[in-house]
Amino acid sequence: MSFASDLSTGGKGGTLDALLFNLEQLKQLEAVSEIVTNHLNGDYKAVLRTPTAQILIQILAENVHLSKEEQTLALKDANLQNREVILYTFITGLAAFNAFLQTNVTGPSVDFGDVFQSSEWNASELREKCLRSLDVDGVSVYQHIPKVELFCLARYIFTTVFPRRSWVKTWDCKWMRIRINAYHQRLLSGYSMNGRMSDSTVLQDLIENDLKDLEREVFAEESAFGTDAKVMFLLEKAQIYIMEGLDLKARENVKKASEVSGFEYALSGALGKRTKFQQNDISQLVVFAKSRDDFASGETEGSSENIKESAQPSGDAEELSMNGPQALELNDDTLLESIKFAKSPSDKVDNSNLPVVLAGMKPDEQPQLDPLDQIVLLTEATLKDTLSPLDKLNSEEILPYAVRVLSDKPTNWQIYTQALLVRSRIEAHRSRTQERSVLQLQVIVDQIIADTQESASSTDADGIPEIQVTSFLPRAKSGESAPVTERLRYVNQLNTPTRWEIETELAFAWSNAGSLVSALEIFKRLKMWAEVALCYHSVAQEDKARQIVRRQLYYSSNGPEMDKYDIDAEAVIKEEWNGEMRSPPPPHAPRLWCILGDLDQDPTCWQRAWTISNNRYARAQRTLGDYYTRQNDLSAAREAYLASVVVNRQNNDTWSRLGDIDLKTGNWDGAVIAFQQSIMIDDTDAKTYSNLGSALLSKHDELVSLKKIAKQEQASTDIPDDEEIDFDSLKLDKKDKSNDPKEILRQALMSYKRGAAIAHDNWKIWDNVITIATRMVPPAFPEILMGLRNILRIRAPNVGEYAIDIDILGSLVTEVVSRDKTEEVGSSGEGTGIWIPKRGTLARAVIEMVDRDIIPLITQNVSNFTK
Repeated sequence: MSFASDLSTGGKGGTLDALLFNLEQLKQLEAVSEIVTNHLNGDYKAVLRTPTAQILIQILAENVHLSKEEQTLALKDANLQNREVILYTFITGLAAFNAFLQTNVTGPSVDFGDVFQSSEWNASELREKCLRSLDVDGVSVYQHIPKVELFCLARYIFTTVFPRRSWVKTWDCKWMRIRINAYHQRLLSGYSMNGRMSDSTVLQDLIENDLKDLEREVFAEESAFGTDAKVMFLLEKAQIYIMEGLDLKARENVKKASEVSGFEYALSGALGKRTKFQQNDISQLVVFAKSRDDFASGETEGSSENIKESAQPSGDAEELSMNGPQALELNDDTLLESIKFAKSPSDKVDNSNLPVVLAGMKPDEQPQLDPLDQIVLLTEATLKDTLSPLDKLNSEEILPYAVRVLSDKPTNWQIYTQALLVRSRIEAHRSRTQERSVLQLQVIVDQIIADTQESASSTDADGIPEIQVTSFLPRAKSGESAPVTERLRYVNQLNTPTRWEIETELAFAWSNAGSLVSALEIFKRLKMWAEVALCYHSVAQEDKARQIVRRQLYYSSNGPEMDKYDIDAEAVIKEEWNGEMRSPPPPHAPRLWCILGDLDQDPTCWQRAWTISNNRYARAQRTLGDYYTRQNDLSAAREAYLASVVVNRQNNDTWSRLGDIDLKTGNWDGAVIAFQQSIMIDDTDAKTYSNLGSALLSKHDELVSLKKIAKQEQASTDIPDDEEIDFDSLKLDKKDKSNDPKEILRQALMSYKRGAAIAHDNWKIWDNVITIATRMVPPAFPEILMGLRNILRIRAPNVGEYAIDIDILGSLVTEVVSRDKTEEVGSSGEGTGIWIPKRGTLARAVIEMVDRDIIPLITQNVSNFTK
């Protein structure tokens, strides 16, 4: 039975998630055949003009400013119970979301303005209500989003209209609700240099709950989802975790996606030349990749027809590469355009560690990849580039993933564009490729602007002249450009940036390249006044930055007519904007107040930001905490950090700062909890692990002191400081180890060891490892040895024999020579009287360290010989 017939007979329909990949079958239902056809053909405007869509738009216009509960109550009078109406509503929501993406992400440009025109409401007021409805926790979305009403309509349908009870079943589409909520969170975040979401976490719990429910449905034993749909789900999930900064979860889903797809890939080496003057072939990093064997034959089990078609290499791939985004050449006087791999069979790198299907593959003759597998590689590159430390080695490891995708024949316009974007981001970290990086990004931006920009008037609503966008590449003709259905096919799995996000990225790229004027021009055109102010602040033009921020928050003392002038107009050059405070506050007011506070170092500005956001803007309290810390008002700083983490528990930096305050004030338990919370969010910060060890050590010392005092009072006798306390003799709850000094000391050692493992070259943390290990009962000699070895490794090149801790070395030697040697004598020492410890023993390791690391250092320090 087909999915469409199952719907019409009232079978197990209900869920609309699987229907996302079976829309073709809905054509069999005569009542919805036309609207489904329009949607599949990319004619979203026709879908949004249907009577059902217009009714939904009217309901949206009347209720968008209300709370979620009030919107749900308002739907009771709407006739949305009929099965056909539900399907019409579902298709309308899909069309609205796709139209929003077409307008803001992919193009080609279509005028959807008349869709929301009506005599019953004011279009500008509707837009203003829509923008305000997207505010969360004092955070606003970008205020100049084209056709934001489309997103609000899709959001209204998939978060308020659905789930809907009808015909003894509940109709719902969790997949689209995840996409909507994730995109909403992304709109709140704007462009983030570290890829993380904004301070608001309201939507993240909703997303996570729906992800868990949908995953059970997608991977159920009798799943209605095919292989490609499962891969798409995992890739979208990975993209969400990348935005949340959860790299481990993101990696897990990328790995699972490749396993489900049957996709094999590996980063390896192959001999070749990278520079024009290189004489010998040396090992070069390359990604070997191969899609599942049935990809070429088109046997994509359980996938919808449109996904199958997209998986096949297009016969017009060469034409696509001509009409798609232009890939700029490097044109460097030293580097080759691409690596020239060795052709001789004898010049091969050992690929024995590669999977069997990749072992015999030539680096420059690899098979065409499935589009979803190309996205896996791009996601892997994005994950590494976004959440890994930026250095030359990481860049070298990331670039081959993008190069592997670009080396294929282009089969999808959006994937090819994303591959160029990923390569551009990676190449920005190298001086020889930075120029192409910026120019390639400029080419992509020019094309996106050309494809998404509607014809605009020369002035904005306030009469201020608009900055017109120009490009140095001609706009593609309609017949030369990819259709909207192709562009949108994988847009959710790619997490393609919006037009203003990629323009903002370009502005930062120009700024990093030293062209602040170009960056400012982009920010001003986008009306991102906070970024404009920060640009001026970065070049020490504090007064100009302050003027721009105050203009957004205050009226001029000369009257409202001053608002009509551009920020660079001569009439407002000396304007201080010291009139009345604007009411209502402008969008992004909490952030603007925080920036003004940063400029003036005025705590009242941060407090104002906190008040305006209804005590929900975590950044305001976090900055207040920093301010009070500098003023040494630790009590006020702690209250501020606590208020911040109550609002946003996912900011590891705030937890760490709260732990620092508790560490300074002697609140050991609070410090331990704060540092543990920080580590749960980000377990890659060595400083946090080290601070946790310090907090645990301090708590241990306090407990020891208290137990000494308690025992003294009990025995009414003095206990010498150097006498060991028999903690086992004290009455402790054996099940509760939270106050067991031995357990706390062990946890402190583990924390320092973890911190030292992350910051491998920080000798001070290794010194702390030794300190704690010597305080253990009995001492943890393996950890002492490990710590001493690493200190010698780090410090010996600079200070020589003074890196040797004589006392610690003496304790190690004493421990080794005092042990029973009967079981440690090796076979080679039998009958010779020479003590040769067995491999793997502490004694053998100490002797090797002395012979290899210590004896070569000794020159003049007599105490080293005596030990």
